[in-house]
Amino acid sequence: MATSAESSRITRDAGVASSPNGIGVLRRHANLTRELAVSQFKLKYTGSVLGYVWSLFKPMMMFGILYVIFDKLFKIGKGTENFVLQLLVAIVLWTFFQEATSAAMNSIASNGNMIRKAYFPRAILVVAATLTSLITFLINMALIVLIAAPMGKLDLGWRSLLAPLFLLELYALVLGISLLLSALFVFYRDMGHIWEICMQLLIYGSAVMFPLTLLDNHPTMKIAILANPMAQIIEDVRHALVTPSYKVPWSASVMGWAYVAPLALTAVLVLVGLIVFRRLTPRFAEYL
Repeated sequence: MATSAESSRITRDAGVASSPNGIGVLRRHANLTRELAVSQFKLKYTGSVLGYVWSLFKPMMMFGILYVIFDKLFKIGKGTENFVLQLLVAIVLWTFFQEATSAAMNSIASNGNMIRKAYFPRAILVVAATLTSLITFLINMALIVLIAAPMGKLDLGWRSLLAPLFLLELYALVLGISLLLSALFVFYRDMGHIWEICMQLLIYGSAVMFPLTLLDNHPTMKIAILANPMAQIIEDVRHALVTPSYKVPWSASVMGWAYVAPLALTAVLVLVGLIVFRRLTPRFAEYL
């Protein structure tokens, strides 16, 4: 996670951050979280020839494969407005979700030395890991906007102001899952394999490769997919930035399921993650 010098410095900062001093403690915790996130972001590309380009290469490779399979081969994008950009936005969102939760899951187990040496809120390690992935995600999204907007591929309007709210929901979802996974991973290393399998299944149930409009004739399946927060977030971000013809499903039961169910599930995951993490925290040092 960090070099020995950086680890020692961060450990000293963690020890200082544990001193009781009201707002000063909160400020030091915020500084420690920022230092960890930035250090991990820099170390991620240390010794790499291409550096940050690898963060672009991975989603672009995934985009190229899915584009050929689902658009050129199966013609799923036929008749769908700006399908290429819809697919790219979905892949960037999914890549952040996958990388953030996977990295955060190992954030406690890989920092046993720091945990044993100093006291500080252990959740800082999880938050820092998610922030590292968030930095990459924000840069990728900014590049999409900067490139697509001048080309006239984006449809920015009043509904685009909702995009930050959807991204905030995404981060809350990532943080809740990360707290839960990181706590359980300390005691059950099988969680890494289980979550990897879950990722392979979730990508098909998160509307990454296809727009939900394709399921208009299958309302039951559409409602089931909309219960998945990732599917709701991906679809809403797509239509906040890319497709102007999107009609918000504010009718009958679909409207309620499209927003109440995923928001409620996100809130439950955050709550469960916080509870499990808090209860297991005192036992971390024994297993690391």
